[in-house]
Amino acid sequence: MTDEREEIRSRINLVDLVSQRVVLKRTGRNFTGLCPFHDDKRPSFTVSPTTGRYRCWSCGAHGDVFNWVMEIQKVDFPEALQLLARQAGVTLKQRSQQDVSAKAKMLEAMDEALSYFREQFLKSDLARKYVAERELNNEVLSKWEIGYSPDEGTALTVFLQKKGFSLSLCKSLFLVDEDSGGGFYDRFRGRLMFPIRDERGDLVAFGGRVLYSGEPKYINSSDTPLYRKSKVLYGLYQSRDVIAKARKATLCEGYLDVMACHAAGEGSAVASLGTALSEDHARLLKRWCDEVTILYDADEAGEKAASRAVDVLKQEGLQVRVALMPKGQDPDTLLRASGPAAVLQSVQSAGNPTDFRLKSIESRLDPADQAFWTSVAETLAEANSEMEREAHLTRLAALYPGTRDVVAARRALRAEVAKVRKAKRTGVTRQTHEQVPVDRRLLLIEGLVPAEKVVFRELALGRDNEAVWQALADQDITVSEAGSRLRKAIVDAFPLRPPEGSASEWLSEIEDEDAGQALADCTMLPEVFDVQLEGALNILRGKLAVVEVKQLISEPRNDARLKEIQQRLQKLKGARPNE
Repeated sequence: MTDEREEIRSRINLVDLVSQRVVLKRTGRNFTGLCPFHDDKRPSFTVSPTTGRYRCWSCGAHGDVFNWVMEIQKVDFPEALQLLARQAGVTLKQRSQQDVSAKAKMLEAMDEALSYFREQFLKSDLARKYVAERELNNEVLSKWEIGYSPDEGTALTVFLQKKGFSLSLCKSLFLVDEDSGGGFYDRFRGRLMFPIRDERGDLVAFGGRVLYSGEPKYINSSDTPLYRKSKVLYGLYQSRDVIAKARKATLCEGYLDVMACHAAGEGSAVASLGTALSEDHARLLKRWCDEVTILYDADEAGEKAASRAVDVLKQEGLQVRVALMPKGQDPDTLLRASGPAAVLQSVQSAGNPTDFRLKSIESRLDPADQAFWTSVAETLAEANSEMEREAHLTRLAALYPGTRDVVAARRALRAEVAKVRKAKRTGVTRQTHEQVPVDRRLLLIEGLVPAEKVVFRELALGRDNEAVWQALADQDITVSEAGSRLRKAIVDAFPLRPPEGSASEWLSEIEDEDAGQALADCTMLPEVFDVQLEGALNILRGKLAVVEVKQLISEPRNDARLKEIQQRLQKLKGARPNE
């Protein structure tokens, strides 16, 4: 695997790869541009062709060609490896061919099942009558690849068997099931079929809706070797470009709601599948956008689900808005009843979670009951700003029981909110704060003294590897804790001889990834140091000598040793410290 990764790195030009998404301008030996990972107003993104690494000095994004593809295309490492291998013309010999062929066979079976369902849809008068009544036109049916599973016991089973697929494999994919006698039969029968693709476009599951009446209304694929329902969002494949461009997504409850939003012009709609929104769903959305509008059904169950979704999304750092639709409506029924403008209006008029939760409380509970004010205090404690909190306090104070004095009521309610906020700060808030990830690589380079940055920069640029390596290996020339860590990482990777060439050729051999990235960062720093390598080494030697003098002064007198150090300092007199 390591050899394959190195071969890919050597064949892929990171500057060319990044230039496909970012306008880069040469700045000295590096290239700079606006960072694609945050709302960059001034060029803070640097790409180093020397090291094959990138770094944003504002948001901290960093990595190599593999990290770039993983972040930009929203894929995991194995997928990034495959994409880059194809681009570089590298054959991944060390990957298990058995695993590759097994997954390919599963995806082939899913594709054949879809072809079968699509063909059966065209043959079924009942299915086509149903979609016509739901006002699903041919464009919608084609975009979402709608199919139909005939109400027969083994139609799909026989079809897949004739195509040469193992029925045990098909069972693992939730296409067929096995009875007590060892016979196989279709999982989906008499249902409108919704293909489910992951964000890469692979067909991984199906959902089936009964036509007209019947229970259960929906049957969805269970988890399979291809599919985890807690990690896949319906419609993300069709929506990903719109979401990535706007950095916004609309979250619905079901297949038809997503389709209705897209038909109405809201092309960022997605839905969780047969399960409540999970942390994995939120993390997946976070990779693609910064803001999510929740557009759930306007009933009690929808309100509860929306409230849970708010908490899950906010936990991942997403901005959340909640859309309120007319009572008893969902996007699908609203589209058919009032047209596309009504759906778009619901999305565009979405408010913040505090407004949504307070309206829900006021519709369910009586201000005369303590439960009302307990819920209000908990909700206001989560408000995004003091201004927002005060606006609601003023309005709700008029409803506060036991007093006609609005000022006193507002003061009492404010005290209740403060009590809840204090409890959260001393408990959950502290725990959450401790879990915030820290970019240790950025901190590591900041821990280097200027002269160390020059030394490590020269090594990474391949200008005088022998001299730097000798200074690091023989003399331990570093003076800072961060410098000592980089030195150790380099010497551990190259104990007998210095690395050859520029860092792009040997940087991956350093096991300490944080140290490796900090070393690459040294080549991307603005060249503000006027001292060259020998001057930097002399500065560091001088600093070390000063430390030794201080240690000697605090110890029993050793004139010979002190004289030796003074002579060394005299030789280094021409080296001017640059801190």
